[in-house]
Amino acid sequence: MSFIPASFVLYLIQERVSNAKHLQFVSGVTPGVYWLTNFAWDIANYAVSVVMVVLIFIGFEKKAYTSSTNLPALIALLFFYGWAVIPMMYPASYLFSVPSTAYVALSCMNLFIGINSSAITFILDLFENNRSLLKFNEKLKDILLIFPHFCLGRGLIDLAMNQAVTDVYARFGEEHITNPFQWEFLGRNIFAMAVEGVVYFALNLLIQNRFFLSTWSAEPPKNHIEGEDEDVAQERQRVMKGGGKNDILRLKELTKVYAGKHTPSVDKLCVGVRPGECFGLLGVNGAGKTTTFKMLTGDIEVTSGDAAVAGYSILTDLLDVHQNMGYCPQFDALDELLTGREHLQLYARLRGVPEEEVDMVAEWGIEKLGLRKYADQSAGTYSGGNKRKLSTAIALIGCPPVVLLDEPTTGMDPHSRRFLWNSIVSIIREGRAVVLTSHSMEECEALCTRLAIMVKGTFKCLGTIQHLKYKFGDGYIVTMKIRPQKLGAAPDPGPAEKFIQTNFPGSLQREKHYNMLQYQISSSSLARIFQLLISNKDSLNIEEYSVSQTTLDQVFVNFAKQQTDDEDIRLHPRAAGATRDVRVAPAPPPKAS
Repeated sequence: MSFIPASFVLYLIQERVSNAKHLQFVSGVTPGVYWLTNFAWDIANYAVSVVMVVLIFIGFEKKAYTSSTNLPALIALLFFYGWAVIPMMYPASYLFSVPSTAYVALSCMNLFIGINSSAITFILDLFENNRSLLKFNEKLKDILLIFPHFCLGRGLIDLAMNQAVTDVYARFGEEHITNPFQWEFLGRNIFAMAVEGVVYFALNLLIQNRFFLSTWSAEPPKNHIEGEDEDVAQERQRVMKGGGKNDILRLKELTKVYAGKHTPSVDKLCVGVRPGECFGLLGVNGAGKTTTFKMLTGDIEVTSGDAAVAGYSILTDLLDVHQNMGYCPQFDALDELLTGREHLQLYARLRGVPEEEVDMVAEWGIEKLGLRKYADQSAGTYSGGNKRKLSTAIALIGCPPVVLLDEPTTGMDPHSRRFLWNSIVSIIREGRAVVLTSHSMEECEALCTRLAIMVKGTFKCLGTIQHLKYKFGDGYIVTMKIRPQKLGAAPDPGPAEKFIQTNFPGSLQREKHYNMLQYQISSSSLARIFQLLISNKDSLNIEEYSVSQTTLDQVFVNFAKQQTDDEDIRLHPRAAGATRDVRVAPAPPPKAS
């Protein structure tokens, strides 16, 4: 009775840590339904243990528990103990992250409370001549009724004591029968456990809905954003003034400040995502991308601001938000014991797909993401890439208007990545919106119609890929191949180098090989570059040349430096300060040999 209830928390902790529990909430499960189904399954398993305990007592012919008057009381005690102690164990699923640790701790706690509370009150009952101790014992019994362990343990002791008194009367030929369900006997124990089951279950639901954490939310930052990029400011103004009524996803001053921290992890994000758009979120680890997704899905509370999905607010209409959202978390929220097909069938049912279409939808997800070969294998045997495919397929089930994909291609091979890209493109063509985070610039260029780069929780730039390259790029990359002036002679790149330095001052030579030169030219006039190269091609002995724009990787790296440099200064202020003012000591004179 101590070990079995503690075991019911193991799977709950595993679901919470793996994020499978939250993914079920996003797919349409309400907290009440989630905990009621868990309780129904656990009480059914607990009933098997109760039957085994009763059969053991019957097998050993213990009259104290198996007589015609005491057997119903024993069954009632055991049943209501499970009714009360199982919900009492549920809040512990929020306190532990390792299931085995939780099992040992809860089992020891149950043993300690059950044995000590029953033993203490039993020993105090023996001091019949000490009225003060007896009064204290009666009050202690009333207080300890809040623990189901005491109600069960003390009830079993009272049944045994009552049977001993009955046996004494029987020796003198008198019949002494006491109704075990009397209030002063077992009645109050059973009633207390019946009430505790409801109270502990309600307490668990309040914890799930963060009822006790609402007063501990951090204060939103008061400062105004200074030096904001022009495109980001225009988007903020458009959203705040009510523009973009057709936006399927709209963020308004969305902010998150974690308790105990002064700097926001997400700072006043404003953006609108239209139907048929793939919006990309770029940023180094810790920039706030996953925190933004967690707020949109209701995994963490919003400090200030709001966001709307298909017109529903994440603050007041979270259940409706979940109905219109698909979510692929950063880490795979899968049950290792279920197969890929069973995952898709489960989430299809949670999404409200009619039962006769569940198998068809599961087959669609398997074909869409290329999981045919592994569909009937348990998810625990999948490779990292196949787990990401399955997580993405779960996000697409039910055709939600908004799909949030948090680094969906991490760990995928190039073939699987291209397969997933085609799936995302088909979603966009259907008129749905996709919000994508990724560390792959190639992926963003292939999929995103607009993107934003996040640094320390804020948007530093926003727009189309070509617009960001033109605005924040470092000019153009010019590559030239020099031919020799005479047959058999070595090519002379000198004239070409002098030409670049004269006509494009400030240019940077990136590479120089035998007959190859590469320069980074800070010039906004592409026509002038081509005009000069074409008109001087023969005099400079240029065999061939190419001009390319600065890549998205370089734009991203330039913004990412802002966050990494600030972190270095914050973590190593002395070292950072030392680099600003370096004094080189003169070398000592050589010693005479």
